[in-house]
Amino acid sequence: MKRLANLLLLAMLLAGSWPEHGTGLTAPAGLIQAAGDSARAAQDSAAAPPDTAVAPQDTAVAPPDTAFVPGQRQVDPAPPDSIAAGQSAELAARIDSLAAAVRALAEAQRAAGSSPPDTSRFQTAQLEETARQAQRFGLRTVMAILILSFAFVAVRALTWLLDLLAERHAARRLLYKRLVPIVRVVVWAFTAFVIIRGIYALEARTLLAAGAAIGVAIGFAAQDVIKNIFGGLMIIIDRPFQAGDKIQVGDTYGEVTAIGLRATRIVTPDDSVVSVPNARVLDGAVSNANSGALDCQVVTDLWLPGWVDVRKARRIAYRAAVTSRYVYLRKPVVVIVKDEVHHTFLTHLRVKAYVQDIRHEFLFMSDVTERARAAFVEAGLLPEWHGALPLATAPGRGRESDGDAAAPAPSAGPIP
Repeated sequence: MKRLANLLLLAMLLAGSWPEHGTGLTAPAGLIQAAGDSARAAQDSAAAPPDTAVAPQDTAVAPPDTAFVPGQRQVDPAPPDSIAAGQSAELAARIDSLAAAVRALAEAQRAAGSSPPDTSRFQTAQLEETARQAQRFGLRTVMAILILSFAFVAVRALTWLLDLLAERHAARRLLYKRLVPIVRVVVWAFTAFVIIRGIYALEARTLLAAGAAIGVAIGFAAQDVIKNIFGGLMIIIDRPFQAGDKIQVGDTYGEVTAIGLRATRIVTPDDSVVSVPNARVLDGAVSNANSGALDCQVVTDLWLPGWVDVRKARRIAYRAAVTSRYVYLRKPVVVIVKDEVHHTFLTHLRVKAYVQDIRHEFLFMSDVTERARAAFVEAGLLPEWHGALPLATAPGRGRESDGDAAAPAPSAGPIP
C-alpha cells in the first residue's frame, strides 16, 4: 500500500496542469507541496512502531521460492518496509527541492512582471522588420543611382577637361589623350566597387557566384558585345596604339580620338568619325604612323617627265621640303627617285620628311607639292603640256555632228 501511495503521488505530480505561459506557477507549486507533505506522512507512518498484537500465524514455513545453487552466494532480501521508507524519504527530499525552485521561479517572474507572449505582436514585429529591410534596400538603390549619376558627370567633366588641355598644349596633347581611357576605366571601376561593397555590402563569395552566373548568361546572349569589351580592355592594356595616334585599320585611316569599351573612334582626313569595333581592330592588321610620338613621317609624291635632269629635280624637291613651315628638321629629309611608266615614261620623286605635328600631315603634302611644282616650271623641268595625251583619229574617219566636218586632231608636242 505504501508503494502504491508513492506511485499515486508521483502520477499526481506528473499529471498536474501546467500553464504554457504567464504567472500561473502557484498551483503547481502547491501541488508539489501537497505531494511532499503526503510523502512525508507516508514516511512517518512507515517509521512508526508496529502493533504489539500479533495474530495467530501458521507455524508451517513455506519453502523458499528460489532453489539453492552451489557456489553462488545467497543474499538475504531486505525488509519491504525499510525499502519503502528509504524511497519515500528520497522522493520527499526531491519534491521539496523542486517546490522551492518553482516558488523561486514564480517570484522572479512576478517581480519582472512578465506576461504571456502575444502571437499578434510577434507577427507585427516581423512585418516591421521586413518593412525596415525594404526601406533600407530602397535607400541603397537611390544611393546607387545617385553615385552612378555622379560618376557619369565626373567622367564627362574629366574627359572634357583633358580634351581642352590637349588642344591648348600641343606638346602634351598625346599625353592628355592617353589619359582619357584610363580615367574612364578607373572612375567606373571605383564606382562599381563602392556600390557593390560599400552600399549593398555584398560578400566576396556572393559576388563571385553572381558574377559567374551573370557572365555565363551574358556570354551566350551577347557574344559580340562581350568580345568588343574584352577587345577594348586588351587595347588599353597591350597599347598597340593610343588616343592621338594616326592609324590605319582596313580601309580606314585617321587619328584616334577615343578608345571605348565597345569601339575605337577614328577621325578621317575628310573629318568623318568612324567607329571601328574593337574585335575587328584586334583581329585585323593595324598600321600606326607615329606610335605615340607627336611627329610622324609624311611621304609626298611628285612626277616629272622622264627626260628631265634628275639631280636638278631632286635638289628642287629637297629644298621645297626643308623650307616648309611644317617640317620637323630634327629628323632626316630624304628624296627617292624612281622611273615609272604610266602611258609614258615618268620620273617619280618621293619626298620623305617628318612634320612637327601629326595634324600637319596633309598641310605639309600640299605645301611641298605646290612649291616644288612652281620651282619645276620656273626651271623648265615641267612643260605646260606635261600629262596631256594626244588626240588622234583613224585615217579617213572623223567625227561628224549635224553635218559639220570632222575636227582636225590637235597637234601634240613630243610626248616624253
